[in-house]
This record gives sequence, C-alpha cells and structure tokens, in this order.
Amino acid sequence: MPSIEEFLYPLHEGIWEVIIPRDQVTEPLGDGWLSSPINIPTPGTIASYRKGQYHLHETATDLRIHLDRYDPKKHPILHLIDDAPLLLMISETFITLISFTRSGTIHTLAGELQNQTKTYRNHIILGVLAIFLGIIIVAVPDLTFLGLTTLIIPGIVLIFGLITVRYGVGTRPLRITDRNDIIRGAWIIGGAMILGSFSPIFWGAIILAGLAGWMFATSLILLRRILKGRKAVPEGFLSRLIIGAASLMLAICICIAPVSVLMIGMDILGILIIILGLVSILIGIRLRVMMQENRDDPRS
Repeated sequence: MPSIEEFLYPLHEGIWEVIIPRDQVTEPLGDGWLSSPINIPTPGTIASYRKGQYHLHETATDLRIHLDRYDPKKHPILHLIDDAPLLLMISETFITLISFTRSGTIHTLAGELQNQTKTYRNHIILGVLAIFLGIIIVAVPDLTFLGLTTLIIPGIVLIFGLITVRYGVGTRPLRITDRNDIIRGAWIIGGAMILGSFSPIFWGAIILAGLAGWMFATSLILLRRILKGRKAVPEGFLSRLIIGAASLMLAICICIAPVSVLMIGMDILGILIIILGLVSILIGIRLRVMMQENRDDPRS
C-alpha cells in the first residue's frame, strides 16, 4: 500500500483538502506524524495528527489532510491568526456540538460505550450540571467573570502549586525529597497570590486587548489574501471573507464598547456549555435505551 505522503501533492497545487479512504494507505501513519491533542473541533473527527504544516483528521471511514499555512510548533501566533482564527474556532465548536445531537452520531458513541453500565448515569449527571452552569453564566455574566478571575483561576493555580510542593516532600518520615519541586511550587503559589490580587477591570483589559489584537491581525492577513484572489484562499474564499470582515468588526466593537463585548463573550461561553450539557444528556439517554434493548433481546 502507498504511504500517506504519496497522496498529498494536490495540497501544493491549490487543493485545500485531500480525502483518503482508510483502506488505501499503510498503517501506522509513518515517521513524523505526531498526535495533535488541541485542534479546532471538527464533526466526525476521532483523532488528529500533524506533520509540520500537514494536519490530518482521522474519521471512522477516511483520513482528511489539509495544509496549514503555518506550522503551529514553529509559528504558534501566526497559526492562531491565519489558520485558526477565533471566530472559526467558535463557529466550528458550535457546529461540532450540534452534530453530536444527530441520532447517528449518538448511536455510534453509545455503541462504543454500551458495556460501561455507569456511563449513561455519568453522562446525564454531567449534562445536567453543565446546563446549570451554562444558565448561570448566561444569567449573570458579570458575576461569573468576577468569580472566574478572582477565585477560580487563582485557585486552580494555587492548587497546582501545592501539588508541586507535595511532590517534593516525603511523609514517612516527614522530609524534603526534592528541593526543586518545593522551589517551583513556591513560585507557582506566589503567582497564584499575584493573580488573585488583580482586579476584574485589569483582567478584562488584558483579555480584551489580546482579543482586539488577535482580531485585527486576523482581519489584516485574511483580507490581504482575499484581495489576491481565490487561488490565495484555497480553504474557502467566501468563508474567509466573512471571518476577516467579522474579525475587523469585532475588533472595532471591542474598542468602542469593551464591556458589552466581554459580556457577550461570557454569554457565548454559557451557550456552548449548555449545548455540551444537552449533548451529554442525549448520549446518556441513548445509552440507557440501548442497554434496555439489550436486556429485552432474547439473543443477548
């Protein structure tokens, strides 16, 4: 069987994505392909791999490879600006979560998990909790942001620092086993205290300044490519035009009404969490139904 690399030449001739049936290439992927745990959510993707600028999405039936303009390891900021703009992340996340509500996808996930008897309860419980959390965020975004910046983020960093210190201390008998862990943990704890001293206004200013810079840079790069014509935008001329224009508008809105944009961002986060909770509940219900069907099936 041919290797994956033998199918990739169209990517260098203006084709955005190459789709290869799984049974047409050798297994495993080959040298240089590394698992990519952080990616823009994509419907149907069960695993993701990278090799330089090549980005592979594995689905149940095929391998889908596209060519990023920037290798995220070498140029992480340019990758976020051009290959993974924020608005694309948000839209793809919504699409992916909604795709999970389709009965076929839920049936597939349920089929993979049907032997785990407690899984459906966990899905339903976590789904209910996620919906409750999402409703709170949407209902009181200002208080949620206050709690997130003054309590939750510093608290998480503090716990991480305490765990790091714990790695450097032995208990039987009580002794220091690794001074480096203790020093590192102390620095982390100090960082948590500094984070906790920042005001919500400071947090908001930092977040919005970063978002505005990201949006301006994305709109500049995408709109420059769009002006060169369709060949310069193989991933989709219209979609990148919309993302570039919307990114510019969002950056301007941040400058004009920063508080409103921040609250809208919290609302979007709450809605995403609510949808995630609904998906979890639907999967749990489907699992319960499948378990009941298996009990009633005389062949089981």
